[in-house]
Amino acid sequence: MFRWAGEVNLVKQALFSHQHRPATSENIRNWAPFMKVLRDRGMPIAIHADLGSDAQHTKYLQLMEETLRHYPQNKIVWAHMGLSKELSTMDPDQHIGIMERLLDAYPRLTLDIGWRVLEDQYFSRPGGRQKYAAFLDRYPDRAIPGTDFVASLNKNYAVYEEELEATSRSNQSLGDEAFRGIALGQNHFRLLGMKKTAPKVCKAD
Repeated sequence: MFRWAGEVNLVKQALFSHQHRPATSENIRNWAPFMKVLRDRGMPIAIHADLGSDAQHTKYLQLMEETLRHYPQNKIVWAHMGLSKELSTMDPDQHIGIMERLLDAYPRLTLDIGWRVLEDQYFSRPGGRQKYAAFLDRYPDRAIPGTDFVASLNKNYAVYEEELEATSRSNQSLGDEAFRGIALGQNHFRLLGMKKTAPKVCKAD
């Protein structure tokens, strides 16, 4: 019945006040039986793994790197590209450099660009939208979108519309190939092994 696992919290600073702690190397190694089931079924797993905080930008990067080293054949989706509310001051060039290095090293890694924190703290910076669009254009089949909208009693459809608009805003800066893969869903279909095909982007007259 299930086609996807997660979002799993490798390290999520927003939950530290609720007794959540970063996973350990032993924890990561102990995932082996579970990760084998996912590999055998071709199922992606979405992992929330904060890169770090404003005090130390890459404090937790090694946890995601260790996960990728242990499970290079698994389809791993890195939620929010490792960004979070706790990390608002990282240089976009440094962040993009880390993403490029790991995408090159791990062909089964996919980036999730959902959650408006990316738009509010990085994409909307001066020059940020162009930098991230150029990055995604270089890796047009390695990212998937989303809103990361969390439903609650104090949210209505208008709030959802606002979140969707914010998380979709950067799609307008993508080239045709990346737009088709990300905004029109081809990368989702490919990741899940679906035979569906996203529409092609029409050429301007």
